[in-house]
Amino acid sequence: MAVKDKTTSATSTNLAPNLASALCYAPFVGLVVAIVLFIVEKNTSVKWNAVQALLVKVVFWILMFILPMTIFLALLVFPLWIVNVVLDLVLAVKAYRGNPVKLPVLADWTDKILKKV
Repeated sequence: MAVKDKTTSATSTNLAPNLASALCYAPFVGLVVAIVLFIVEKNTSVKWNAVQALLVKVVFWILMFILPMTIFLALLVFPLWIVNVVLDLVLAVKAYRGNPVKLPVLADWTDKILKKV
């Protein structure tokens, strides 16, 4: 009897792991999906993508809050929003294809968070 690998088995939400991972990065709804999957999901790869997606969104939110504090930097908010949407789409497509991207600093933070949870 073979033991199922947690990264390839079905998720606890009955979504395919690649679809659940991609939904975490989806623009506009990804934040809610990532929070829900982080709380209820048992699949390690989906949970990892949910945490990284949450970290990406938090970093962009912080930048978009800090930048408008000066008039000059406020001009960067819209281009930063475009970068955020494009990055979310790229990460969603990569996750759906089964090869998620480990962002340099955020991947380390994601690993540390998952070790504590």
